Amino acid sequence: MNNPQNKNLTWAQENGYEYNAESEGVTFEGARSLDIFRKAESFRDHVRGIHRNRPFEILDVHVGVNRSDEWRHVWQTIIVIPTDGLDLPNFDLLPRRETGGMSFLGIKGLDLKLAPTAPQDERQLVDAFNKNYSLFGGGAFEAMEASIKSADHLVPSLADMASICKPGVLRFLSTASTGFIEVQNGYVAIRAPETRIITGAFSDIILQGRERESLLAVANDLLDVIANAASEAPLRTLTLENTFNPGQLLGSITGGVIGFCLGGFIAIPLLFLPEENYSFLTPVLALALIPALALGGTVLGRFIGNTLMRFK
Repeated sequence: MNNPQNKNLTWAQENGYEYNAESEGVTFEGARSLDIFRKAESFRDHVRGIHRNRPFEILDVHVGVNRSDEWRHVWQTIIVIPTDGLDLPNFDLLPRRETGGMSFLGIKGLDLKLAPTAPQDERQLVDAFNKNYSLFGGGAFEAMEASIKSADHLVPSLADMASICKPGVLRFLSTASTGFIEVQNGYVAIRAPETRIITGAFSDIILQGRERESLLAVANDLLDVIANAASEAPLRTLTLENTFNPGQLLGSITGGVIGFCLGGFIAIPLLFLPEENYSFLTPVLALALIPALALGGTVLGRFIGNTLMRFK
């Protein structure tokens, strides 16, 4: 039987890489502070080597995932590479196809904006980037924390983010298939992308054997594009805009909690109706009330939060 460990071992041996079935985590000292590794529970199938003259480590990481107030752990394949020679700021790039819940709550990061007079091809490039990624200067958690304190503090200067806002980089990211991208303290970590259209609430996203070459290639392609774009002129009218809405986030959470409690308050008495008023549909309707009112409360809270922010 060809299990994942055998596939990863075979791939490593074919390419002259070092393989360890069990691991204590990345050996790059500075990379251990990256969020994905700092919050991990365990590691496995660790491969180290050199590709395109860059050292890399690729491994499966056991991380916590929260879905609808339920917390579980899943395995994700991660690659980490030093960004030596590249002047990169700390930032997170989150694919929006994987962060629908965050967008619903108003957590969208920074939007790139161009003047209406900008050439159409430049506007299409920026629109494609904004559609595909959420950009957080400094990191997603750090950016949201700063925004709650001061909306202006969240927005880094364009000069600070220039290296990833060049046309060549935006063009690459508008078509590339990546998972979360985290750049911190001279290292880039990229998670394997979720390519399945329909998944369970908790799904492992792991690459086995030669499948890992796709992640290795996209990570190196990104670094090559950033290096080649260093001499590119920036988009002339480009600006960064903070789209994070603390009011929308607070309203959504508050509305969801109120809706959930209200649903429970109404649903529980329905389960104890007198027999003459009881129907086989009663428990179904009662239990359906809880998520329905929670969702309704979240939508209403989101609307109220947006409205209050407009008049702030």
